[in-house]
Amino acid sequence: MGIQDRDYYYEKRNSDNDRGNRKPATKNLPDLSWKFFVRTILIWVLLGLVFLIIFDRYKSLQQSRSHAEINVDSRVLVPRNCEALPLHGSAYLFDPSMNRTDVLYAGLEIENKHDHPMVAILFDPASAKRLLALSITSGNSNQITVPIGQYGMQVLLGSNWCNLERGFSDGAIVTVAGGISVMVGSTTYMQFSGAGIRPVKLALGYSTLQPVTPQNLKQPSEVIGIGKLDLLQTRDGHYFSSGTVNGVPVVFMIDTGATIISVSTEIASQAGIQKCIPQQTTTANGNVNACKAIVPEVTFGKFKLSNVEVMVMPNMPGNALLGMNVLRNFHIEQINQVMRISSR
Repeated sequence: MGIQDRDYYYEKRNSDNDRGNRKPATKNLPDLSWKFFVRTILIWVLLGLVFLIIFDRYKSLQQSRSHAEINVDSRVLVPRNCEALPLHGSAYLFDPSMNRTDVLYAGLEIENKHDHPMVAILFDPASAKRLLALSITSGNSNQITVPIGQYGMQVLLGSNWCNLERGFSDGAIVTVAGGISVMVGSTTYMQFSGAGIRPVKLALGYSTLQPVTPQNLKQPSEVIGIGKLDLLQTRDGHYFSSGTVNGVPVVFMIDTGATIISVSTEIASQAGIQKCIPQQTTTANGNVNACKAIVPEVTFGKFKLSNVEVMVMPNMPGNALLGMNVLRNFHIEQINQVMRISSR
């Protein structure tokens, strides 16, 4: 074999070996079968679902955080240090000079016909200093005695009471133009009416009432009933009897040292005692601003009396005292621990 034939042989052999070792070219191309497409689509769908779940969770957290912030803000808006609305007829004294004993007193009656409760505040028109506050619920009236003179007045109206500094948290403050006058020998009568607080509608009727005449106060009492009433002494040495004032049930404490029947302002309000003569009276606790009125009917035990003088006493403990203006019409004897009251 020649050199050229040998070289050709080797080249051909090497070429055949390379062709036998070479892999088909199609095995290096991407798999474009239908399984590949299905798998790819499922992967993207799963990734989309995961993204949606994460986004929805994040949105819920943001909304929860937003609601919590709103609740916190709403709580901050609630006034602090608020109290319950004072009971009807409750009076608060800002200035002790309203209890002076060296001045004349006269009556002040305030009627609330507005559809909201009110707190009326008297103040000094010169210094704007608060003097007295009075609570009057809707549909009621109250009468007090104050030193005669000129006063400024503010009326607080609303539903949600806070305190005397803030007033009603949802209410209105109305100032009575020109103030009010309290004059000796008469009762200043004020009637507030209206409805609503946003906006507030408030009308004022203002007048002066003459008191019951002294001649009417001197009408004699008529005693109806016969027999006797035996009362047992209590452990603290007192005697008590059930009775009524204008039909309102009371428990009288028998007091032979009292010159006149006395009742609390609560009993007077229930009994419809509205018109009376303001005056000062002396008690064991000092001078008190009271009010004298004529009551059509008083009963105790089996006895009934008409046209009876009654003293309305502020801050009086108990219901009522049965004084000598009634007891002088009876025969009274005390044997051991029994008091017998009998008709003459």
